[in-house]
Amino acid sequence: MQHNIPTLKLPTDDYMQMLAMSDRRLICVLRSAVLAPERVGRFMPRPPANHDAYRVFRAAECIDVRLYAEGNAIFCCRFVPHVLR
Repeated sequence: MQHNIPTLKLPTDDYMQMLAMSDRRLICVLRSAVLAPERVGRFMPRPPANHDAYRVFRAAECIDVRLYAEGNAIFCCRFVPHVLR
Protein backbone atom coordinates (compact mmCIF):
# COMPACT_ATOMS: atom_id res chain seq x y z
CA MET A 1 0.00 0.00 0.00
CA GLN A 2 1.33 3.43 -0.95
CA HIS A 3 1.45 6.00 1.83
CA ASN A 4 2.93 9.04 0.09
CA ILE A 5 -0.13 10.16 -1.83
CA PRO A 6 -2.01 13.46 -1.50
CA THR A 7 -4.76 13.18 1.13
CA LEU A 8 -7.86 15.30 1.53
CA LYS A 9 -9.22 15.20 5.09
CA LEU A 10 -13.01 15.51 5.19
CA PRO A 11 -14.56 16.03 8.65
CA THR A 12 -18.21 14.94 8.67
CA ASP A 13 -21.07 15.03 11.15
CA ASP A 14 -22.41 11.81 9.57
CA TYR A 15 -19.35 9.70 10.35
CA MET A 16 -21.16 7.10 12.48
CA GLN A 17 -23.77 6.65 9.76
CA MET A 18 -21.01 6.35 7.15
CA LEU A 19 -19.38 3.52 9.10
CA ALA A 20 -22.51 1.43 8.47
CA MET A 21 -22.58 2.17 4.70
CA SER A 22 -21.47 -0.30 2.08
CA ASP A 23 -18.33 0.47 0.09
CA ARG A 24 -20.48 1.15 -2.95
CA ARG A 25 -22.58 3.68 -1.04
CA LEU A 26 -19.47 5.43 0.34
CA ILE A 27 -18.10 5.79 -3.18
CA CYS A 28 -21.44 7.25 -4.33
CA VAL A 29 -21.29 9.78 -1.48
CA LEU A 30 -17.73 10.70 -2.43
CA ARG A 31 -18.59 11.09 -6.09
CA SER A 32 -21.59 13.33 -5.43
CA ALA A 33 -20.25 15.39 -2.50
CA VAL A 34 -16.60 15.78 -3.46
CA LEU A 35 -15.79 14.64 -7.00
CA ALA A 36 -18.72 16.26 -8.81
CA PRO A 37 -17.42 18.92 -11.25
CA GLU A 38 -19.30 21.72 -9.48
CA ARG A 39 -17.82 20.75 -6.07
CA VAL A 40 -14.27 19.53 -6.70
CA GLY A 41 -12.85 23.05 -7.05
CA ARG A 42 -13.44 23.95 -3.42
CA PHE A 43 -11.14 21.28 -2.00
CA MET A 44 -7.39 21.39 -1.40
CA PRO A 45 -5.58 19.35 -2.29
CA ARG A 46 -7.83 18.95 -5.29
CA PRO A 47 -8.81 15.37 -6.17
CA PRO A 48 -7.60 14.35 -9.65
CA ALA A 49 -10.15 14.12 -12.42
CA ASN A 50 -8.48 11.15 -14.07
CA HIS A 51 -8.84 7.96 -12.07
CA ASP A 52 -10.25 4.57 -12.96
CA ALA A 53 -10.91 2.76 -9.66
CA TYR A 54 -11.70 3.22 -5.98
CA ARG A 55 -10.89 1.23 -2.88
CA VAL A 56 -12.31 1.73 0.60
CA PHE A 57 -10.22 1.21 3.76
CA ARG A 58 -11.95 1.35 7.14
CA ALA A 59 -10.39 2.02 10.53
CA ALA A 60 -11.88 3.11 13.85
CA GLU A 61 -10.69 6.68 13.39
CA CYS A 62 -11.23 7.18 9.64
CA ILE A 63 -12.61 5.89 6.37
CA ASP A 64 -10.20 6.23 3.45
CA VAL A 65 -11.40 6.08 -0.13
CA ARG A 66 -8.39 5.81 -2.39
CA LEU A 67 -8.46 6.79 -6.03
CA TYR A 68 -6.42 4.69 -8.45
CA ALA A 69 -5.11 5.18 -11.96
CA GLU A 70 -3.67 2.24 -13.86
CA GLY A 71 -3.38 0.20 -10.66
CA ASN A 72 -1.56 2.86 -8.62
CA ALA A 73 -3.06 4.81 -5.71
CA ILE A 74 -2.94 8.49 -6.68
CA PHE A 75 -5.13 10.21 -4.08
CA CYS A 76 -6.91 9.59 -0.78
CA CYS A 77 -10.14 11.11 0.52
CA ARG A 78 -10.20 10.58 4.27
CA PHE A 79 -13.53 10.88 6.11
CA VAL A 80 -13.13 11.59 9.83
CA PRO A 81 -15.59 12.45 12.59
CA HIS A 82 -16.24 16.18 12.91
CA VAL A 83 -14.93 17.35 16.27
CA LEU A 84 -16.23 20.52 17.85
CA ARG A 85 -13.59 22.65 19.51
